[in-house]
Amino acid sequence: MKFTKPKILISKCLEFDSCRFDGQMINSNYIKKLKNCIDFVTICPEVEIGMGTPRKPIRIIEENNQLRLIQKDSKIDYSSKMNNFSSNYLSEINTIDGFILKANSPSCGINNAKKYLKGNPAPIGKTSGLFASEVINLFPDHPKEDEKRLNNPFIREFFYTAIFTIADFKSVLDFNSLYKYHARHKYLFMAFNQVLLKKLGNIAANKEKFKFKVVWENYFYILLKLLSKKPRYPSNINSQMHVMGYFKKEISTNEKKHFLNMIELYRQKKVPISSVNSILSSWIHRFDNQYLMNQSFLNPFPSELIETENSRFL
Repeated sequence: MKFTKPKILISKCLEFDSCRFDGQMINSNYIKKLKNCIDFVTICPEVEIGMGTPRKPIRIIEENNQLRLIQKDSKIDYSSKMNNFSSNYLSEINTIDGFILKANSPSCGINNAKKYLKGNPAPIGKTSGLFASEVINLFPDHPKEDEKRLNNPFIREFFYTAIFTIADFKSVLDFNSLYKYHARHKYLFMAFNQVLLKKLGNIAANKEKFKFKVVWENYFYILLKLLSKKPRYPSNINSQMHVMGYFKKEISTNEKKHFLNMIELYRQKKVPISSVNSILSSWIHRFDNQYLMNQSFLNPFPSELIETENSRFL
C-alpha cells in the first residue's frame, strides 16, 4: 500500500539541531526512522524570537491570572514576543497534519510545562508552553504529542494512524476521490467511532447538493474529531467481525472457531490486536479480496514503523 507523507511540525531540538537552551540536541530512534516517511517542518520558537543558543533558562510565571514567559536570571519578559510570533507563524502555516513538540518546554510543552508563582522557587502545577498553547488554540483536533509520550508504542502507533489517515485526505480533490477515500477507510473509521462514521457517510452522500468545497470542509472537520480519540476494544472487535463476515462461507468451522477464540483472548487483553488481524490478513490474500486489500484498517501506516508485536490500540 502506498502512503502519502504526512507534514508534521516538530520542535527543531528533536533530532534536527542543537538548539536547546543548553546547546544540546535530543536524540530519538523513532524520529530518526520517521524521517524516511514524513515531511518534517522544524521550529524552535525560542530561537525565532531572538534568544541565543545556549541561553539562560526561561520559566512560565503566573502573575495576575496571566502566564508570563520570564528568563529566570535576567527577569526579561518574553511573553509578548512569544505570543506574537506563535500567533503569526501558526496562522500562516497550512496543510500541517500533526505536531511533535518538546516535552516540558516552557514554549513547546503540551500540558506538562512547569508553572511557577512570582517569587516562589517551587512549581505550583503544570500547563502548556506559550507556543504549544497557540497550537492547541488554532489546531484543537489535529494530532499532537511530545517526544516522551511517543516513547510509548501504543500512543505512538495511534499517532501514526491518525497522521497518515489525515495525510491521505490530501488525495481528495473531487467527489469521486472522496467516495474512494471514505470506502478505503470504512473499517478503520468504524473502529474509531461508528456515530462519526455515519456522519462522514452522510456528508459524502451530499443529499443537500452542496458544492465540493463545502463538503470537503465539513468532512475534514468531522474526520479530525473522529481521529482525536483512540478506539476501544469493542469497536476494534466490531470492525474485525465485519471483515470476518466476508469469509464466513469460505472458511471452515475450525477456522471460524479459532478466530473467535483469538477475538476472546484479545478482549481479555491476553493477545495483541495483531494476532487477530494476521488471521484476517491471511484470509484476504488467500481469497484474493481486492476490496479488503485496500482497506486501511489492517495497514494504517507504513509497516517499517511497526517495531514490536505490541500492536495498535491494545
